[in-house]
Amino acid sequence: MVTNVKVGDRIKLLGLPGWLTHDLPKDERDEMYSFIGQIAIVQEIDSYGYFWLGFGKTTEIENTSHYSGHSFCVSREFIELEPNSDSNLD
Repeated sequence: MVTNVKVGDRIKLLGLPGWLTHDLPKDERDEMYSFIGQIAIVQEIDSYGYFWLGFGKTTEIENTSHYSGHSFCVSREFIELEPNSDSNLD
């Protein structure tokens, strides 16, 4: 179980709750599942104790860049606190 997780901490996403993905189209659901195992920064912890995470990417074409991604919340059982590391987030 994750303890002492706070805003700004690095976590690994271990899974997704069914309520989050069950109504999504297959392509979006597949994209959400691709985040499992990735590292994210806790953006917020809401009043219900859910951890808000964001996953996205920037695509650059010529002189233009476009960011797309997903922000969602999960409960403690779906995250694992990452040890401090100097590696960059992908």
